[in-house]
Amino acid sequence: MKKLAIALLTLTLVFNLCACGQSSSSAASASSAASTSAASSEAASEATSEAASSAASASETAVSADAAATASATTGLYTNLDQAALLEAIGQFKGLCNVSTVNADGTPNIAIFVPGVADDSHIFFNWADNATKANVLREKTAIMSYDIADPTAEEKAGRHSGAVVKLELEEDADVLAQLQESNESVSEASVVLKIVEVLPVG
Repeated sequence: MKKLAIALLTLTLVFNLCACGQSSSSAASASSAASTSAASSEAASEATSEAASSAASASETAVSADAAATASATTGLYTNLDQAALLEAIGQFKGLCNVSTVNADGTPNIAIFVPGVADDSHIFFNWADNATKANVLREKTAIMSYDIADPTAEEKAGRHSGAVVKLELEEDADVLAQLQESNESVSEASVVLKIVEVLPVG
């Protein structure tokens, strides 16, 4: 009887140990699955948050760029010269002219000059040999700013007027000959530039 009782006790202990092992394994598996699920959910949430943040940032940048461009184009301050008024001012030597070009090495060049009016769509410069002349003859383009200052104006908006002008080298021989014939200040040595566009300052 003792042997039978010992055998039954041993079997009972083995059975209980197996049951405990299976329970622990199941609990560990369940815990691991829960942890994996939570990690996946957190990663997905972070990815969604980052995507939303990037989209918002891109949207804000686009809005800022649009706002800046719109503001520059619509301020109306210091930019009240259309092409006719600009040419009239140049003809009366009212303002300060800066000509911006690009050097052969790609660096910017800017200098102050006095332009002349050739006709209602051309200006000219009687340049000596200099960097600006070389750049214009090479690149065929230039940007000019023209500013008329009035320090006595009571309002800030009245203290400056002017424009930014896109210029292109005039190379048409017939046009050049006609300008030289009609304007004694324009010579074969003059650099004649066509007004491509009159833009706001800023």
